[in-house]
Amino acid sequence: MESLPLSLKVLLGFLYQAISGMGEPRKASNATRYRLRDPILGAFSAFFMQCESFLEHQRQMQSRQGKNNAQTLFGVIEIPSTPQIRNILDKISAEKLFVVFTWVYQALQKGGYLKPFQSLENHLLVTLDGTQYYRSSTLHCKKCSSRTHKTGAVTYSHGAILPVIVAPGLSEVISLAPEFITPQDGHQKQDCEIAAAKRWVTAHACDFMEQKVTLLGDDLYSHQPMCEHALDAGMNFIFTCLPDSHPALYDWLNYLDGIGEVHTLEVRQRNKRVQEIYRYRFVNKVPLRDTQPSLDVNWCELTITRESEAKVLYHNAFVTRHLLNAQTVAPVVEAGRARWKTENENHNVLKTKGYHLEHSFGHGQDHLASFLLTLNLLAFLFHTVLALVDQSYQRIRRQRGTRKGFFQDILALTKYLLFESWQHLLDFMLDDSPGSSAQNTS
Repeated sequence: MESLPLSLKVLLGFLYQAISGMGEPRKASNATRYRLRDPILGAFSAFFMQCESFLEHQRQMQSRQGKNNAQTLFGVIEIPSTPQIRNILDKISAEKLFVVFTWVYQALQKGGYLKPFQSLENHLLVTLDGTQYYRSSTLHCKKCSSRTHKTGAVTYSHGAILPVIVAPGLSEVISLAPEFITPQDGHQKQDCEIAAAKRWVTAHACDFMEQKVTLLGDDLYSHQPMCEHALDAGMNFIFTCLPDSHPALYDWLNYLDGIGEVHTLEVRQRNKRVQEIYRYRFVNKVPLRDTQPSLDVNWCELTITRESEAKVLYHNAFVTRHLLNAQTVAPVVEAGRARWKTENENHNVLKTKGYHLEHSFGHGQDHLASFLLTLNLLAFLFHTVLALVDQSYQRIRRQRGTRKGFFQDILALTKYLLFESWQHLLDFMLDDSPGSSAQNTS
């Protein structure tokens, strides 16, 4: 793949290429009206513009002007109806889109845009965290997970691992391909977050052949099978490790602490006007479990207090295979703490900042829910990339101030004015003087 300057045109090119490689899921028929790319790009455009009504606005523009912004900005030739989009997308596996995430990652890597995300001797930090994006007590499909409650009621849901690249000190996160928590062929048990995480590592380890990776995860991940799976894939890890779930490890720590083998480091840092004390404890090569064979891990803990108070502001502990000493323990803990960004900068944005992750845009009988989720993630990824690489996009976002205001502007403009391209829209927003050339649809 050639290294091209990243723009929405290039990003959409990745999506076009993925669509061109998809087999036609519909039976051959003279009644087939829409090319496969039209429903896919139509659904994507609604997510990218953060507006379910975007396609309806463009149908109205098409009737008035003979052209529309779904066509000029996203490449939609004919706009299908919402039921038609859902019926067609329900037949396409979301995995067909996963290659787009890989191509975007490779383009960012080749362009040097991921260097600010590197830490711990040039590792990328990849968080693994599951989230639920659909829940119902009635509507379900064969891809749903199910839970039977004590009352006998059954709840159906869809969940997924949403991996992202994070870095301490950076607000941006880079979305990677998801892995769905869904019943697996040949397995009697319900699928679970850890099984899905292992599948993701197996499927995507090859994407990072030339890049060192450290996985981040909560206490659910810090058990030997997952840790070994990460190491076998050539990845390191920093996973939260709590006493209740690791009694054997903490018995070892208590013993080592008693003979003075657990090291302590205190660092004072000023947070605004308040002096805070960062107290690190760490030790290398402790057994992760009591049954043999047991994986040796390195353990560290951070407790933050204020110098003037006894109150604990933060406390957490981690296991890793990064070597811990007085120079490395603070960066390792800082990397482990970056896991919270998957909630604040990823899940929270997707659920509450316009992408409406938990809203049911359509459930279907086969692949619709997962396919729509993947398109939504790609829309979020494309906006993140543009915020990193596109100077015009950066300027507009700075001028508009809020994410909500930016999307309100582009929706209002594209509802009434026709733009020849995305760059044309950005240029108009940067200079909306009388000389601007957007076409009025009246």
